[in-house]
Amino acid sequence: MAMPCRGRTGSPMSSIRWAPMARKAATVRMRTCALTRNRRFTRVKSAEAGFTLVEMLVAMLILSLVGLTLARFQSFQMRSTASLAVGAAGRLAADNLAIDLLVAPAAPAAATTGVTEVAGRPWYWQVTPQPAPDPVLMPDLVRLDVAVSATEGGEPIATRSLLRPRGTPPVVSQR
Repeated sequence: MAMPCRGRTGSPMSSIRWAPMARKAATVRMRTCALTRNRRFTRVKSAEAGFTLVEMLVAMLILSLVGLTLARFQSFQMRSTASLAVGAAGRLAADNLAIDLLVAPAAPAAATTGVTEVAGRPWYWQVTPQPAPDPVLMPDLVRLDVAVSATEGGEPIATRSLLRPRGTPPVVSQR
């Protein structure tokens, strides 16, 4: 049964005598009503289809804040990666110097400084001899503190402490 359009009540099919004519009129009315409804919905849809200027500005603001946050995070990540690489090279320089001190014929008697090159850049090091932790029990041992920095006299990037005999290390015989 066709629904009436625009506030009309009653059914166009209420009379049998007028049924063919009423059916035709109802079809016309339904088409008209459907067209009107489509136009009405089309108008509503076209008003809601696009974004307003304020909505676009808010969206652009949010996107720019996200972009700035990502750029800031990326620069932080690059700085921390660079500092990790510098720290690793400094630790490698300190380890190399500690190995050189362990295999040297004798421990240095006074503080010494020097420059070594690791990973294509100069590293400034300082070796400071200290007494052993317990000189009574270990009179022949000396503690060597190794500090490596990126600049001369700068803050140490890596430090190592090691114990070794004061003089020549004992020879271990191999059988």
